[in-house]
Amino acid sequence: MITLVSDGKALDVLPADPFCARITALFDTYGADCDFALFWIQDEGRAAISRIDGAATVYADENADYEELSEFLKAIGYSDMICNKTAAENLKLEIDDSSFIVKYNDSRSVDESGILKDYDKKEIYALLCSCGFSMGSYGAFLADFCSRLNKKTAFLSAIADDDGLCACASALFSGRKSTLLGAVATKKEKRGRGYAEKLVRCLAKNGRGEIYLFCRNDSLAGFYEKCGFEICGCWAAVKK
Repeated sequence: MITLVSDGKALDVLPADPFCARITALFDTYGADCDFALFWIQDEGRAAISRIDGAATVYADENADYEELSEFLKAIGYSDMICNKTAAENLKLEIDDSSFIVKYNDSRSVDESGILKDYDKKEIYALLCSCGFSMGSYGAFLADFCSRLNKKTAFLSAIADDDGLCACASALFSGRKSTLLGAVATKKEKRGRGYAEKLVRCLAKNGRGEIYLFCRNDSLAGFYEKCGFEICGCWAAVKK
């Protein structure tokens, strides 16, 4: 049975998982009292769903009731959804995009010198846009990202020099048992200097629980393996 989450303790049963990191970080940011943010759980954590302004995140393990989950998702509706590729296949959904999930597995020390814990958000937004990220409006980005930064369910790292911002990376969703990194970008003229690797490794070393990252495309897997990650699965994006 799928039930609406009104008490965040219900999500404590969820495992360390990149989709659970998103769901629990979003709940800990917005809580159960926002009309635009809704959360559900199935049978003591076999599956969980968040829907923020129509954008859904789904976690489902191998024992989830996929028939019920499929009907429920149709009933509540969503504009787009992200989940494990296997879950999308079990739900018989048409996948619009997919690539690797990588997990941090490295014990090497990390040099944190020169890393900034904050930076001008307009410059961060502009850099991400210039590197091909689909960002939406600056106002929407600022409201969502700053909400998570303020609640400490997200963290930002950056590197700058005399010319300004060089690179950025974020712990986008710092969940209860795991953390999902992302928004990794370097200015074109500053690439090849190890900035992105340094930022990612620093965030991974200091993140909560198990550390994951979604590759934007398959070609990035080699870079993240160099940063101390290993492939552990695939994510899938679905549009309604």
